[in-house]
Amino acid sequence: MRSQNGVSSIEVAMMFVVISIVAVVALPALSTAKNTIDIESVDQSHSIQKVKSAYALAIAQTGDFPQLNDLVEYIDADFASKTNNFTGVIFRDGKHRITVNTYRDTDCKLLTSNKQPGVTDVVRCI
Repeated sequence: MRSQNGVSSIEVAMMFVVISIVAVVALPALSTAKNTIDIESVDQSHSIQKVKSAYALAIAQTGDFPQLNDLVEYIDADFASKTNNFTGVIFRDGKHRITVNTYRDTDCKLLTSNKQPGVTDVVRCI
């Protein structure tokens, strides 16, 4: 008997069919997951920029660092408020509810907080 070296054309065709099926099933799923990650990171970056713009506008108009209550007034959104624990702002951007932390020091290490009822820390960093 003769031994056969290599693969036959039928085996190559079958491998091609299997690889094609895997590609048709797997590639759209990978593409969707990648797009979701990109959209979420863009949304988060856009939201932080929106709060930073409001922060810069508040400083420009008042000439000083704003309190958290004041900063909320400058955010361009459908709804904006301070968080319940006064550690940042929460707002609705389109259909997303966004929370962005604010800090009372310039190094962005100490979250703003409620010192006394109705009084919030000055925001020095976002």
